[in-house]
Amino acid sequence: MRRSALHVALALSLVLAGCSVFGDEPVREERAVERLDAARERAETVESYRYEVDIDASTTAGGERIDGSGSGRVNVTTRRQAANVTVDGSVTGSYVDNRTAFKQCQPGGPFWGEENVSAGGDWAELTPFGRQLSLLSTGDLYHNGTETVDGRRTVHLSGRPAPSALEESGDGAGNRPVFGSPDVDSVTVDLWLNETTDLPVRSRVTVRASGGGETATATMTTRFRDYGDRVEVTIPPDVRADAMALGCPGD
Repeated sequence: MRRSALHVALALSLVLAGCSVFGDEPVREERAVERLDAARERAETVESYRYEVDIDASTTAGGERIDGSGSGRVNVTTRRQAANVTVDGSVTGSYVDNRTAFKQCQPGGPFWGEENVSAGGDWAELTPFGRQLSLLSTGDLYHNGTETVDGRRTVHLSGRPAPSALEESGDGAGNRPVFGSPDVDSVTVDLWLNETTDLPVRSRVTVRASGGGETATATMTTRFRDYGDRVEVTIPPDVRADAMALGCPGD
């Protein structure tokens, strides 16, 4: 079913809550924990960056498959971020200004919704970079050696987040369940860190969910770049002025 696959794809940017199938006692390799800690410390010095995403989603219903792509920019200093995601030829935009999120209600449509995002924690954890690190802070975590990614030497970490981490990551605007009331069977996170700087080069989040008699698999790959560059994020005045205060209808 096309709608189900699309919902999985778009939900990946905020990661799903409500998972139910995970291991009891996490395995956390010492080398992986040390490298993740180094990345978290490095994250505190990041002022800005850009990123691109590729999304692939499929369901068991008729072999349906949907591809998507997008890009975003983050200014941690001003606490603003913006992103556009294109799925099936339609573009959906979003902005975050401190703790307020603006989301386009329909791809390419004129209406926007306004919502408050989670008030707790560091603001940087609301960004793609911060979410990846937060997801790997609990649950299984493995060190998979070094690899060359986009011409850079990286350390490959992988993990399966604990349910608590996913519930925290799910707080905030735009996070909606897939299939109405989903059963998330598994979530895996792969993160490639620059071996020298400990900054993320690439990440991949894979979600498998079931519900309504079908199963969906969605993968979002993010490539990070332009750390520390001049990144400007401006929320258009009409978006801020006309956004519906209670969010988009039906959310």
